[in-house]
Amino acid sequence: MKYKKPGTIVLIAITVIFIHATLVSDTRHGTWVIYNVPASPQSEKTIPVKIYFPKSYSDSSRVIIAFHEYDGSMNSWQNNTSIAYYANQYNMVIVCPHMPRSVYESYYFDQTTVKWNEMPALLWIGQLLLPYLNNTVGLNITKQKLGVCGFSIGARGALRVGEVYHDFVGAIACLSGYYDMLSHTKNHMFTAVYGKYNDFQQRWAQTDNAIDEAKNLGDVAVFIAHGNKDSRVPMEQAFMLALKLKQLQKEYKSGYNFTFVEKKYKMHDWNYCQSVLPDMMAFFNENLK
Repeated sequence: MKYKKPGTIVLIAITVIFIHATLVSDTRHGTWVIYNVPASPQSEKTIPVKIYFPKSYSDSSRVIIAFHEYDGSMNSWQNNTSIAYYANQYNMVIVCPHMPRSVYESYYFDQTTVKWNEMPALLWIGQLLLPYLNNTVGLNITKQKLGVCGFSIGARGALRVGEVYHDFVGAIACLSGYYDMLSHTKNHMFTAVYGKYNDFQQRWAQTDNAIDEAKNLGDVAVFIAHGNKDSRVPMEQAFMLALKLKQLQKEYKSGYNFTFVEKKYKMHDWNYCQSVLPDMMAFFNENLK
């Protein structure tokens, strides 16, 4: 994505715009700011997105989009972790969209009973969120600068965004995620979007299959972490994703690099996320330029 430069602007307008942009930039350093992104191209509704600008923010700062859990909010990462501390340490912008009850779907169906927004999540992210961050907020949305992370269902979101928008995403971090829908055929989060598994088995197998679509991660660095005392999402989900990436490494002889972290005695909660946060942010620092 690139900025669109206006054809001709008088000198005084350039000066005013430059001064205004400088003032706005100065006030954002070291703060959380809420932006309102259109909910769909034709809608007057908006989706709030909370963004932390590090103290040393510049237009070359790296960007991490952070997805929350199913019933969470754009405040979840701010309230439950010290992610802003690491954002300052590594000069990274943290983008937290408000996406409760999303499973990071690419389609709605006649059987869909829960819609987090007018647009399916993956379409909204690609068609509205990423362009808005680039063109309106002024963030550097390029493959060398953009990472995505998530916890729980948000980890699935990070994985799916990395798979679908791999041209723009350089690294992803998946914390305790739901990756294989076919392991959760009775889970209401998924049946509320894709319908009952017994009635739509082909749909479940072929639509938004995060394990199969891992083939798109050849040049995306992947961080997988899970607590070994997680009773909500079995650790086998993390093993399954890691195994798939291992198989792809063998098949293609290169790429599909991933880091696997098992956190002993950790469960499915934000305490676990905080414990793995230093490793995750160091991973982004190493893999984004």
